[in-house]
Amino acid sequence: MATWNTTKKSSVSRGFAKSLLCLSVMSAMGASAQAQENNNQQQAEETEVIEIRGIRASASENLAVKRLSNSVVDAITAEDIGKFPDKNVADSLQRVPGVVIQRSGGEGATVSIRGLSSDLTFTQLNGNFIASSPGEPSRSFSYALLPSTMIERVEVYKSSEARLDEGGIGGTVLMHSRKPLNMDKNSGVLNIEYTNSDITDKYEPQFSGIYSWKNDDEDFGMLFGYTRQDRTNGSQSSRVNIINTNLQYQERKDNQVVEGGAIGYAPQSMVQEIWDENREREGYQFTAQWRVSDSLEFGMNYFRFTLGQDAILNQLEYPEWHNGDKYWTDVRVDADAQYVTGIDYSVGVSGAQEVADIPRINGEYIVEEATSDTFDFYATYEGDNYKAKLTFGKTKAEGGPSEKYRAAYYAKEASLFYGYDLSGHRMTTYMDPNMINNLVAGIGGDADVGATDSSFVTGTQEEKYASLDVDYYVDWGIVDTLRFGGKYRNGKIHRDTRNTFYLAPDFDIAAAEANGGVSLDDDYSRHDGIPDITTVIKPESLGNLSDVINTNLFPAVDWHKYQQHLVDNFVKYTRIEPNYVYGVEEEIAAAYMQADYRYKSLRGNLGFRFVRTTTISGSSDKIVYRLDWQDDDGNDLPINEQRVENFVYIEKENTENKLLPSFNLVWDIDENWVWRVAAAKVMSRPGYDDLGRYQELIYTSNEYSSDRAGEPNFDLIKDTEGWVGGGGNTNLAPMESTQFDTSLEYYYGEGSGFGIAFFRKEIDNFIVPLRIDVKRSAPEMEFVLEHAGGEVVRAGGDDLTIRDFSTTANGSDSTSTGTEVFWQHFFDNGFGLYANYTSNKTNEADLSENGEKVGTSPLIGSSKYQMNFSVFYEDDLFSVRASYNKRGPTVGGYNSSWDTNYYTAKYDQVDINASYNLTDNLVLSASVINLTKSDTYRYLGNDTDNRFIQNAYSGRRFYMGATYRF
Repeated sequence: MATWNTTKKSSVSRGFAKSLLCLSVMSAMGASAQAQENNNQQQAEETEVIEIRGIRASASENLAVKRLSNSVVDAITAEDIGKFPDKNVADSLQRVPGVVIQRSGGEGATVSIRGLSSDLTFTQLNGNFIASSPGEPSRSFSYALLPSTMIERVEVYKSSEARLDEGGIGGTVLMHSRKPLNMDKNSGVLNIEYTNSDITDKYEPQFSGIYSWKNDDEDFGMLFGYTRQDRTNGSQSSRVNIINTNLQYQERKDNQVVEGGAIGYAPQSMVQEIWDENREREGYQFTAQWRVSDSLEFGMNYFRFTLGQDAILNQLEYPEWHNGDKYWTDVRVDADAQYVTGIDYSVGVSGAQEVADIPRINGEYIVEEATSDTFDFYATYEGDNYKAKLTFGKTKAEGGPSEKYRAAYYAKEASLFYGYDLSGHRMTTYMDPNMINNLVAGIGGDADVGATDSSFVTGTQEEKYASLDVDYYVDWGIVDTLRFGGKYRNGKIHRDTRNTFYLAPDFDIAAAEANGGVSLDDDYSRHDGIPDITTVIKPESLGNLSDVINTNLFPAVDWHKYQQHLVDNFVKYTRIEPNYVYGVEEEIAAAYMQADYRYKSLRGNLGFRFVRTTTISGSSDKIVYRLDWQDDDGNDLPINEQRVENFVYIEKENTENKLLPSFNLVWDIDENWVWRVAAAKVMSRPGYDDLGRYQELIYTSNEYSSDRAGEPNFDLIKDTEGWVGGGGNTNLAPMESTQFDTSLEYYYGEGSGFGIAFFRKEIDNFIVPLRIDVKRSAPEMEFVLEHAGGEVVRAGGDDLTIRDFSTTANGSDSTSTGTEVFWQHFFDNGFGLYANYTSNKTNEADLSENGEKVGTSPLIGSSKYQMNFSVFYEDDLFSVRASYNKRGPTVGGYNSSWDTNYYTAKYDQVDINASYNLTDNLVLSASVINLTKSDTYRYLGNDTDNRFIQNAYSGRRFYMGATYRF
């Protein structure tokens, strides 16, 4: 049984006469507890002893928090010390009305609120940002980073208050870590658990624990937390890698075109892939509290997390580099979707024996580590009519691979026929069943030198912050509390690219560095160093394939053997690239004022938050001039003669001032009914990659294009004369939303209630990925082509048309309107349920780039609906809960070639959790996550769901463990 001792000062009456925790007890214990609490209210205001155990009590307290809040808030509290309702905090949040989680390797990772993208959810720990991004820096928070034993409670704000930091259009999630003075002396929890996933088939341990101590005077305490997790995560996927409107084919059967047959567009590249990751995660927490006097308290928190990831990616790729009737026997087309759903290939079908490259065996080997360190300090002082809190701290994360390489082999003669089919919302492939035997025998398996390299990204992310918050208790008519304060944040991210080269043992590194540096031309792959496939190919097909990998054979390279070949024969050299770099620095200053008011049965708050954001983004932009490819004899030229590369570092500064008002009104109609109204203006900042990523502009000359025209892998976009490119958009504006909420709630019985809410969000400047033709500038250059008769090529200038530029743009005038319903009910026989349903409707909004409309798109990441339904049974010894979660179709990125968006189909999943109290202190538990073995399906366009894009499956995971509380 967990016990909290809470001491309160009674000099000033604040809010309800009943305290939050008193009402929690009342909700958990029923009408008799309510009567007793009323009779002993004065005593309760001095010292309250709260006992919280089990699902029912936790759910009751959650409902009490919602009932008492001045805003639209949902909460989660621990069932027992160190025991959250699920495997981690995100899994618990999925049952909050309007919340859906996204998982990584079976673990809750990110959170979406009210049908909007997880990128629009703002998450803080103890009121501040925590850096957690390995490699590519991100604003998103990974909930898998924190073990639930370290978290005491979580609040989900769906309406804003001026005192809350800006950043969440979807909503704000505030997590609060445990504090030693809120816990018993020498108390804590130990948890050990084993887990297994059906697609990794390994049993692996994880451990977490906390220990809390305080002195006899209960004015100084320390808390220590530790977690360790060893896990093999896996995912499997079949996907269309490239789809546009470049390749259009007519139905064909038995090597003959079907007269009047349907015509459709074909994917340019398809991939089946298996990702296996060995993950080692450690986390540390140290918290100290010192209550110097009844008025003054100091405290500090330190969190450190390390994440090691060794991963292997196996791929079978089916690139459409041999589209032509000399290989086809059959072409199948969905006429309504204008989509090629399958092609069968056979070498020599046209009478000519020409060997194809497909399928291609690809792979990646990655060794990666990330660390995150966070320090924060606070001091609170409570006077007779005010309370002030000063906080300052720093959080920093850094990480990325220390080693990463890619390699590929062509099938060639090893597979003389193959094919694919994309009908039935599945990708099905087949190939010559003797392919692996042929590769082992040395037939086919040519190395793809151009796909062999080792480029990877590392990054750092840090933020320093300081804030002062003052609550001033007043008696100004209906205003009882005036809140004001300010916060300063300085955040920086740095992202760079590195290359690892494996060099011959006698290679003179010093001489190369003195003469321009080591380059890809010096790598083993460019000097016949790639191992023969016969020495590294696995003798059998990969097994343990899920339903998303439908193939008769999955040949794969043993990438550990490949890596050992590199270690045994070459010298490793890593170069930090001076280019391919970007950084973003944000200086954020905010000030707010908020008045909490009360008049009879009305209460709420009104406030304003002013935010000034200065952003400095800089990137090393790359400009490539592809001039000539082959000499007069048809031989490939050296890379340094094929093209010229220039880099230009560009830095830009923007300043944005925002005034964000907020208003919340609550009417306590009677003891059971509550009506709420809320309005606010909120904002979210663009993602770092969208904002700062370097640009790459590529020019292709007519000579280069002509040389490439006869190649099987000629790309109609990239290899045609002219400019192409991609990159970030420094002109992106912060996303803004004016939003409104109203709800009616009814509370009845013991921890039971239901409610209905209506919301509307008017969103501007939402960010959408897309490919468009844009205008850009590049330095004017002149080149003489020595291998093309001295031809002169001039390229560059202002207002150049860049084809198919991959970037992001702001959308405007988007609306998200919806309805949210929840119901929580406890039966007298130990059973209970909670359910919620959220519908969400978004419109088609305009997309603009530099003020010019370039298309339309619905709100990226939005879902039509989501629902959660859980039933449970609990008695003194045993508890079990089954949860059903469902999310409706979700909007993905924009495809400019098709002028439509990608979509993820509706997804549902069932989870089961059970526990048994072996003793008062020892609890045995078991869980099944994704009992239904659900997988995701993505498609192109909302006019049909038959344009296959992807299936993905992350496994069904089992847990079994024990928790000891003391």
